[in-house]
Amino acid sequence: MNRKVIALDIGQVCVQVRGELCFAKLGYRSAAEVPRELFVLNDEMEKGRLTADEYFERFRELTGSELDKEAMLEAFCSIIAAPVPGMSELVARLPEHGIRPVFFSNTSCLHLERVRQIFAGAAAVPEGVYSFEVGAMKPESAIYEAFEQRYGRPALYVDDRPDLIAAARERGWEAHCFNGAADLEKTLRNRLLVHCN
Repeated sequence: MNRKVIALDIGQVCVQVRGELCFAKLGYRSAAEVPRELFVLNDEMEKGRLTADEYFERFRELTGSELDKEAMLEAFCSIIAAPVPGMSELVARLPEHGIRPVFFSNTSCLHLERVRQIFAGAAAVPEGVYSFEVGAMKPESAIYEAFEQRYGRPALYVDDRPDLIAAARERGWEAHCFNGAADLEKTLRNRLLVHCN
């Protein structure tokens, strides 16, 4: 086991995910108005089963939207809002302390590109295991297996969703439910015996 690798979820851990921003740009007032088929379509995109062009074409077919590709791309990526306070700075410091952060996320290639644009700490995280590459989403076992094959069990896995934490713990992973950058820094000091200031 590589004791210095940590697996970092992206959404609500590194960057804020705000569905309402995306929905508004698509013409919906709330998630309740969004057709269920669009959430299924999003999952297909995040599993790498659709290219961006295929996704947007299917989106138009389902909704009758007349948005051009550029407007649709902006709407789709606007769900990636801003960095979670303190996380960019914390993640950027991890390599100095012998910690190798690796992204571990259910995401699409388009959303990952947006994350790398707005999350300055991403420069310290060149590697990752992503649902769109693996073809499976957490909590499916295939994505955890893909991480283990590439990096072994991480010293720590950080996510905001208790169900995904539970799935990791069933595999014997050390896992921490994210509750802000300060809490994570404290956890890293306690579990990995490093000082991240």
